[in-house]
Amino acid sequence: MKQENAEKMIQSAVRLPQGLHDRLKKAGGERGMGEEIRRRLEASFNAEKVPADQSTAELLDAISAVSAETTSYYGRWSENAFAFEVLKACVNMLWSYYQPKGEPAANPNPDSAADLLFGPDHSLKDISRTIVSGWISDRAKRAFAHGEKRR
Repeated sequence: MKQENAEKMIQSAVRLPQGLHDRLKKAGGERGMGEEIRRRLEASFNAEKVPADQSTAELLDAISAVSAETTSYYGRWSENAFAFEVLKACVNMLWSYYQPKGEPAANPNPDSAADLLFGPDHSLKDISRTIVSGWISDRAKRAFAHGEKRR
């Protein structure tokens, strides 16, 4: 751990059952058990974040459910090309189910930077590429900061 990060840390003692201690130690590997505990605690707090609206929460729950069911039938989508295609088809069906009526038309939020970033002439593909590229870049930075493997 870097000295600058060590100054921001507070040491605490936690009583753990032996089995849990062993699992955390094994999962931490070279990073160490303390880092594994910090990583898992952060993940649990991130999982508690509430989506912006009820439809997003329902959609995320549905994707999670169809992912679990797909995994039970065909294995993990991230490791099996057929399972990936099944899950992709499920997610596309869910998108269709939640799709609002009417024709898509750009109507950016007045307080957002959408007009500045994209202007009136950018395609859905351009806008999507920018948004997803930003997410991928941020994810890579977070993974690097936590010592995780990059995709």
